[in-house]
Amino acid sequence: MSDPRDARYYRTWMSSRTVSRRGLFRGLLSPAKQAVEQTLSPEKTLLHRQCPRPPQAVAEPLFLQNCDGCGRCAEACPVGILSICEGKATLAIEYAECDACGACTSTCESGALDAAVMMDTGLRPVILPQCLGRMDDLCRMCEIACPRTAIFFNQQNQPNVDGAKCNGCGKCKLVCYHGDINMSLRHHDS
Repeated sequence: MSDPRDARYYRTWMSSRTVSRRGLFRGLLSPAKQAVEQTLSPEKTLLHRQCPRPPQAVAEPLFLQNCDGCGRCAEACPVGILSICEGKATLAIEYAECDACGACTSTCESGALDAAVMMDTGLRPVILPQCLGRMDDLCRMCEIACPRTAIFFNQQNQPNVDGAKCNGCGKCKLVCYHGDINMSLRHHDS
């Protein structure tokens, strides 16, 4: 569908409004500034994810705009944890963890994945109350397996997750042979 607005429409619209040059540039550059800030700030990039994304996905609004659902990232993923759902790349850590190899990012041509973005899936482990590590110190599989030392048990045998260290790879979920760890989207600074 074509836009019925032409140059005459815009000239009329602009003549009824007073716009300073500063206001014009501020209006034009504001969305770009927000996108750059979100790309550079991992916390802002991970916030507001609708579902788990590949590890170097740009900020969600920009990702939704750029991802064309071509499927190259899913084909490139050596462990098969990426798929296309509703026309966008999604990540499912059920049978394999994300080893942050970067294969998905290197094949993305749409700009939805960017090597400048810190590797993070946006997922964080949620350790369930029936975790055997809470009852004694015999099970520490998640703590041992974590490549970034993001999971640790305190003196009261309570598991803790350092959200700043965790990149959501999912290795802890997969090594927990009791199934007491779920991966959940991070919706706030944790």
